[in-house]
Amino acid sequence: MEGHRKRLRQRFLRAGIKGFTQREALELLLTYAAPRKDMRKLSEELITRFGSLQNILNQPPSSLMSVHDIGESTATLISLFSQLSAMSECPGEKTKITGPEEVSDYLRKRLGTLRKERFSALLLDSSNSLLAEVDLEYGTVNRTQVYPRNLVEKVIAHSAAGVILVHNHPGGRTDPSREDLALTRKLIKLGDDMDFRILDHFIVTKDDIISLKAIGLLDK
Repeated sequence: MEGHRKRLRQRFLRAGIKGFTQREALELLLTYAAPRKDMRKLSEELITRFGSLQNILNQPPSSLMSVHDIGESTATLISLFSQLSAMSECPGEKTKITGPEEVSDYLRKRLGTLRKERFSALLLDSSNSLLAEVDLEYGTVNRTQVYPRNLVEKVIAHSAAGVILVHNHPGGRTDPSREDLALTRKLIKLGDDMDFRILDHFIVTKDDIISLKAIGLLDK
């Protein structure tokens, strides 16, 4: 096993990631979380479960730890690697959010290929600079009860002034459901009561993204 790991590392040192399959690249990363375990089988299981390396990197730690043999250390390493990569895209500066076009490509890459529904929020300061991207829920949940509480906790923790809501539709349709619209109205009212603004709500699929504000449904 150690000989196999050494060969993977030597390949990477010689030529970088070029020539690696997604599974081999993931296996090499995982060797640093569990030095004495065979990561070949686990990397294969993760690819099978989530479909691609990008999907794996987009998973919250709780979802990763639902996989057998994925503990806190491994989930932390994968999540940290993903977030460090995102951070490095804009080193030393805040991302400015001025309209739907600034977030559409980013959100499609982050959420569009996920197989389960994820409800997230982009938290902004008073000048519309991005403070944080936070997950509110993942998978099947009672959103009308859980999301408001989670959102308030995140807004307070980051001292956010504005919120952009985001969730994906794994089925491929961007049409908002009645529940989507009802929840949006509920969170808008909550924001009015607690002095933060819901600026928009995006629905993302693999091939498309819509802004409820842009199509005139945000305030209805």
